[in-house]
This record gives sequence, structure tokens and C-alpha cells, in this order.
Amino acid sequence: MSDSLTPETLGFDPAPGGWRRSIGARTLDFRVIRSPEDFAQCERLQREVFGVSESDLASYSIMVVIPKTGGEVIGAFDGARMVGYIQGYGGFVDGRPLLISDLMAVEPDARGGLGFALKALQGALALRAGFREAAWTVDPLRAANARLNFERLGATSHVYEENVYGDEFAGGLYGGLPSDRLFINWNLESDRVRHRLLAGHKPLEPAALADLPDYPAAGARVRVAIPADIDALLADDPAAARAWRFAVRSQLEEAFAEGCTITGFAGSRGGARGYYLLEHRG
Repeated sequence: MSDSLTPETLGFDPAPGGWRRSIGARTLDFRVIRSPEDFAQCERLQREVFGVSESDLASYSIMVVIPKTGGEVIGAFDGARMVGYIQGYGGFVDGRPLLISDLMAVEPDARGGLGFALKALQGALALRAGFREAAWTVDPLRAANARLNFERLGATSHVYEENVYGDEFAGGLYGGLPSDRLFINWNLESDRVRHRLLAGHKPLEPAALADLPDYPAAGARVRVAIPADIDALLADDPAAARAWRFAVRSQLEEAFAEGCTITGFAGSRGGARGYYLLEHRG
């Protein structure tokens, strides 16, 4: 197998206007977005998936300039309906090219592999455009995102950002929690990432980290727990969800300050908790 990351090596077949790939029982069409009608579907997905207000929406007038930065807006279509999309801006950070993967939204009925496919395709197109790295932010309490980012994509993180968008951002999704985020690093040229995207990787199960100490215990490898389903917790016990926010914030900020990096995640659907794997850098 070639070790180059291209749409074709990642399993996307050329199709009119873009690519085609089967995700589960569906065969979806993928294409970069250029038309006002398709940008309107991106707006719809933001409202439906994130519950954002009009002031928080990444609108057509914003998305239409993304290709001019070297980035792309990429949609996944089941027939005429967009069921998922991802957007990323191109730019320079600290003097080096960096793709900022800003938003990804997937309809609930389309989940189970589409998020991975969108990220993988974004990575291949970023490399083709000259970007060697990508970065994005993610809520540290979302186990499904942690599994995707650290296990399937091979990303890492050692930066915690507090309340990035304010307490009122996407209230329908976050329930008024402070919008804390992990800053994610994705080295598209690393062996780790190429292996995850091309050869696949079986995500860790909680038992794999059972013998590791919980931070703040000392050790070269430690773990930090998060709820298995923050959405269910927000619905059933908002006070407990808020307590998790501040507990995980404290643990990760301290661990990062001590030189730790998140390199993995162990969690299973239906479990009680998931666990970040942290390892000391260098």
C-alpha cells in the first residue's frame, strides 16, 4: 500500500464533481462546496447539529472565502441531501503553513464512520494544497470526538483553552457550560497519522488503561476520566455535568503544565466513563 495520503489511497473513488465512498450501508458523494445552495445546506447542518444561534452561525458570507485561503469546505451527500460537512481555513501560524479545521457537522443518522471519512479527505486535500499540519479545537468532555481524534486520526493535544466561545455558545447542545476546548495537533506527515489513516487502528478499550494511575498520580503514563455520554448527563444532571467540566479542566491544565500530552483515548459506547491517555513529552 502506498504511504501517500490521497483521496484514492484513502478509499475515495473518483466521481463526477468529486469522489464517492461507501460508509456503512450508504454510498455517499463527496465534493468541495462552491454553490450558494450547498453553502445553505452547511448552514442547515450547523443549526440542526449544534443548535447555534444566528450570531454564532458560520454563514455563507464567511464560508465562501475559505477556498481563497487555501482551505476547503467539503460536503458529503446522500443523493441531493448533505448529511455531513467539514470546513478548514488555510493560513500561517508561527511562520509555518497550518490548516485550521474549524467546523464539522454530521447528521445523527449518518454517524458511524462519516466523521472519520470527512477528516481523512480534508487531510488529503490539505496535503495536496501544501499544508503539512492541521489543527482544531474540541470539547474535552465529548467521548466520541476523543475516540475519533486521538485513536482513529492519530492526533495529539497538550493545550487547554478555557471558555473559548463564552457560556452561551450553542446552548441547545452545551447547556450553558463554559465552552472549554482542547487544541488538537494533527501532523499529516507523521508515521503515526499515515498508519492510522491508511492501515487503520483498533481504538483502545477502557481495560487497556485499567492499570494506569489516575492523574495527579506520578508516572510516565497516566489517565484522566471523562463521562461516557456528556449529552445524557447534561439532560439528567446539569450540576454534575458542570462539575465534570471544572474537574477535567483542572486536571488537564495541570498535566499539560507538567509536560504531558494526550496521545490516546479509551472508551466504549455504553460504558460509565472514558479515559484520556497522557504521556510525558520527550
